[in-house]
Amino acid sequence: MPRITVRTFRELLKRRLVKGLGLIVLIVISLSMVIFFAIPPGAPVQTEVAGLNDPVVKVGDVVLTEGDLQRLINLQTQDNPPAEYGALLQLRYQLARSFAEAMAFTLELEKQGYTASEAEIEAAREQFIKARLDQLRAQLLPEGKGDDRALDKALRERGSSLRRVREQLLAETPEFLFRLQVVQDKFRKSAQQKYNPTDEQLRLMFEQVYPARIFVSIEKHKDKAQARIQAAYNALKAGKPFAEVVKQYSDDPEFIKKQGGRLPGSGYYEIQEQLSNLFGAEVATRVLAFKPNKDYTEPLQDKEKKGYYIYAIAERKMQPPEDFEKNKEGYRQAFINMRLGREDARIRIAARQNFKPQIVDPILAQYEKVDQLFLTNAPVPQRIKVYKEVSEALAPIVASANPNVRLAQWLQINVLNSLVNLYKQVKDKQNEKKYREQLNAAINRFFNEGGEDLTIRLLRAQLLIEAGKKQSALNDLEVAEGLVARPSEFPYLFQVAQLYEQAGRKDKAQQLTKRAEDMRRELQRQQEEMIRRQIEAFRKQQEEERKKQQAAQKQPRQPNQAPSQGAPQTNQLPAGQQGATQPNQPTAEQPGAQRKTSASPAKNPVPAQPQPNRSANPAPAGQ
Repeated sequence: MPRITVRTFRELLKRRLVKGLGLIVLIVISLSMVIFFAIPPGAPVQTEVAGLNDPVVKVGDVVLTEGDLQRLINLQTQDNPPAEYGALLQLRYQLARSFAEAMAFTLELEKQGYTASEAEIEAAREQFIKARLDQLRAQLLPEGKGDDRALDKALRERGSSLRRVREQLLAETPEFLFRLQVVQDKFRKSAQQKYNPTDEQLRLMFEQVYPARIFVSIEKHKDKAQARIQAAYNALKAGKPFAEVVKQYSDDPEFIKKQGGRLPGSGYYEIQEQLSNLFGAEVATRVLAFKPNKDYTEPLQDKEKKGYYIYAIAERKMQPPEDFEKNKEGYRQAFINMRLGREDARIRIAARQNFKPQIVDPILAQYEKVDQLFLTNAPVPQRIKVYKEVSEALAPIVASANPNVRLAQWLQINVLNSLVNLYKQVKDKQNEKKYREQLNAAINRFFNEGGEDLTIRLLRAQLLIEAGKKQSALNDLEVAEGLVARPSEFPYLFQVAQLYEQAGRKDKAQQLTKRAEDMRRELQRQQEEMIRRQIEAFRKQQEEERKKQQAAQKQPRQPNQAPSQGAPQTNQLPAGQQGATQPNQPTAEQPGAQRKTSASPAKNPVPAQPQPNRSANPAPAGQ
């Protein structure tokens, strides 16, 4: 069995559910679609509790409070947040960071003129409510059809009402999501119009361009660099071949000089982006109009003033696909998406610089330090330094009345466990003993104060076995065994079984291994059934779309009415929004796999499957 130490903790921190524009924007997009989260009939509007006004994130003058974050968690998890502290801590961080990025992006867009009026925000709010009520209509009314009176009657039979559902929806949906939706929708619609390409611009998507250059380094030649590039330019004007001037004057690597200054080729728009970043859009456009091996620029200095350049084009190849004319509209949308993605990236860079998003929640701030540590793949001494700083910063939080003290304890335990294993790795027995004592004390405090967590149970059982206290370890394993209930959690049962074997209970290990295998087969059966239902639902939807289009085509067309396109419409996210995936199910080959956080809002027409109450939380694993 792999050691239950920091490896899986690292995987928890490294895992990214956020891609593209992030979880916040996925929630925003879902406002205009069907949102699959349950509101129990008659559920009261959440009342104020201590800590809900505490700041979590600051972006410019905007603050995300603890109450806002709780509402985001409920939206993201369908009112079913992870039960385990590690998974909840990860989800809190991801949503906080996503909000910070999305709000900074929105503030930058507003600065550029994409503002949301009160009327537009109200329209987005009503669109959201309508989508949710339509979902309830589909769930509660015969054949999913009926007016608001029929829906209200169905809700009253279940102890609620249409008015109360509306109030609940608005109370549990952060107001800023509607603002984000309107502003970002305006930006994308504007980009769709701005970047509508001509056929010639589309063809350029399939041109491969090979630039060539002469480069003179300011760092190498100091104040003589400008004179050197001018001498190279004069040589070109005198008729000397470009390749010979490269060999005489260029400071590029030798392999480039041997190719006459020719650089690796790339797509037309990729080269345009590179040249624009170096010299600006005007120079890029001029260079890309050059004829191969004929034209060249005057001496240019890059924006960062690292050197002087003369650019030419060595070769260009136009290779449009065979289906270009047939699928031109698809390529047109790909062009728009490409341009939108690049502008989006530029705006986000400016947003971070101008609005400086910052996580101010003390626990999440420490989590971020550890997260960033793994992203940089820091050496052992640097990791030890950061872990010690985080452990010291968490100590007063753990001893405080912070409402999220259990999250702080969970993080502290994993950080201390990391320190134990790192000191063991560098063979520092004194510090290894010191932090092992702190780790044991932190774990015991966690349980003595009422905390419960499967991964911490497994960690303590492992430590007790290593210390020769097998009977105490068996007590923890018995509790851990009872915490594993759902088929998706079978990898944890394998861990419990392996620890039973280490503790000398081979009989229990065999029983649990068989139970884990049964759970794995049940999970596979459930997944296959889910896929079958999704395929069936998708086919029904496609058939309904086909029938609607056939009926529309049979109707006589009114004057000025556009003809039907004939292609079924599908629900797709706007450009740049696709890419969020459901977390992978764990397999038997991943005994330390994380428990999964609740699903992101669905991006297909098939209703989301019910999510387990216990979401992704890994056992801390070995360094």
